[in-house]
Amino acid sequence: MKKIGIIVLFTFAKCNQSDKEYTSQAPLFENVNYFTLTNETTNGGSQIGYLKSDLKENDVVFCFCDAFCTRKIITVFELLYNKDSIDFRFKVKPNDPFTTQSSKVWCMKVN
Repeated sequence: MKKIGIIVLFTFAKCNQSDKEYTSQAPLFENVNYFTLTNETTNGGSQIGYLKSDLKENDVVFCFCDAFCTRKIITVFELLYNKDSIDFRFKVKPNDPFTTQSSKVWCMKVN
């Protein structure tokens, strides 16, 4: 009987420990002023800049891209970046839902 009690106690303790191991935290997104992406693998390359509305193209830093590189600027209301997952999300207008994208295959600059 004593052995059964110990086994039950051990099993219960083990279950409680495993619950703690699987708790996860929500990804942490931080506010940033701009997020620039450069992809040099297509033709002359391409660049995209996500800028908060009070910034201009000259205020941001892009990775190097050759002379034929195309550049697109997207002005956004809100811009967030997660350095752990290298995902970013943005809202173009205040009432828009967040659009989340990954920057895994791009050279990026964040501020």
